[in-house]
Amino acid sequence: MSEFTVSARSKVIKLSLIAGAIIIGSQISSAQTSNSDTDLTASDSKPNILLIIGDDMGNEAFSCYGLNDNPANTPTLDNLCNQGVRFDNFWAQPVCSPTRATMLTGRYAFRTGVGRPTGDDPRVMGYWPEKPPKPEAAPREPVRGALGGRRGLRGEPSYGLLLNEFTLPMAFKVNPQLGYSTAAIGKWHLADKRNGWEQHPNLVGFDHFSGLVRGFPDSFFTWIKTVNGEWSGETGYIPDDKTDDAIDWIAQQEDNPWFLWMAYNLGHTPLHLPPENRWRGDWSHIDPQADPSDNQLDYFNMMLESLDVEIERLLDSLSPEVRANTYVIFMGDNGSGNGTIRPPVVSGKAKGTIYQGGVAVPLFVTGPGVANGSTDALVNSTDIFQTIMDMAGIDASETVPENVVHDSVSFLPYLSNPTLESIRDFAYVDVFGGNFAGIPDSSYAVRNKTHKLLRHQGNIEFYDLVDDPWESNNLLEGELTVEQQAQYDALLKKFTELRAS
Repeated sequence: MSEFTVSARSKVIKLSLIAGAIIIGSQISSAQTSNSDTDLTASDSKPNILLIIGDDMGNEAFSCYGLNDNPANTPTLDNLCNQGVRFDNFWAQPVCSPTRATMLTGRYAFRTGVGRPTGDDPRVMGYWPEKPPKPEAAPREPVRGALGGRRGLRGEPSYGLLLNEFTLPMAFKVNPQLGYSTAAIGKWHLADKRNGWEQHPNLVGFDHFSGLVRGFPDSFFTWIKTVNGEWSGETGYIPDDKTDDAIDWIAQQEDNPWFLWMAYNLGHTPLHLPPENRWRGDWSHIDPQADPSDNQLDYFNMMLESLDVEIERLLDSLSPEVRANTYVIFMGDNGSGNGTIRPPVVSGKAKGTIYQGGVAVPLFVTGPGVANGSTDALVNSTDIFQTIMDMAGIDASETVPENVVHDSVSFLPYLSNPTLESIRDFAYVDVFGGNFAGIPDSSYAVRNKTHKLLRHQGNIEFYDLVDDPWESNNLLEGELTVEQQAQYDALLKKFTELRAS
């Protein structure tokens, strides 16, 4: 049994990792890909790493993906996308907590057990203080669940990430010679009363946490903030507060390298009209007290504009020298919700499902040595784990305990050469034990470069993603050709081997 120590809130927490010998075929050799395979050897320059996570937004929402003629007005994000490397085949989990767990651990959800959103359930939650009254001038926001959110619990409690997992911030802690500071700011959504609750972000390794322990607030204008395990009731606009905290924390690092996990709630319900100084367009015709449920896409666009302004503020706070030495990674945590989708995504195949509209999300990267272009290589949310270690010059083979199997494949090589062939030969997502409305029980999907096999609500479906990228023609409803049968058999074999591990 491998042991290591993690400092949190001036305590030393000794964690033991559960041993398990697991074999995952060719995936494990790919998962050991390090920065020695690419020109981007980050260990000499000690770059900063800024990981920005948007909430509930598929790649159809952004103009740089070119999927429709009515994208959101997001010039800052569009510039990042167009200046760096855009990933066209990036898969996240169908919902937020599982995606975050895969990123932190590099492990598929069936390994961590986080297969659904960590619940707002008395069986799961720890102490929760009363929030301040909502300011009278704040706009109207729908009540919880009005736009397809939680409508009641069923089944077993939905817990967060266990403390026996080896995490990305722990990888920085066991490499103190690199000099990195780490912080998580914003949405957390992995805590429960058995894993430390308000202390959980620090217990899994982050030096600093400031944000929301729960998945989303009842209001964007009054909320309970947690800073390194201490509660406070706050009013004001949550995204402003998060960005201000990030700017302050980065400034405190001075010349030392840093890794910042920056997770915004923007995009997620409750939909609302942001403050006017966070608009990109003219929304003055919108009554602040109007019901957002009557026009969800417009409100979603307003929130994406607000996200874009916040990211612009954050990036503009960096000096030219710091910005030039900072990797900026932007990604979505899952697809857009049913009420906020736009073509080619269709209702019922969006957030919460393992269809493309639920798992195909934006990922683009800028930074030192990053080329300009796009790649169709297969990438999983698990791959954030290995990639960020490579960016920082962390040797995963010397850092990740031997008894920990991870499913992470570095995408760092594509940043200097987007035309490289896909390192992965498959990508995988799942969702299970659903106790939230709209999230089916035990669904999974596995794909290769051309085809996709999935199980949705007990039904097996098979798609040709080249000819049918948004899954309108289930090939199993007809007779398969010899080539289609071979693709089906290969994907079924891959899934069987993976789950057997």
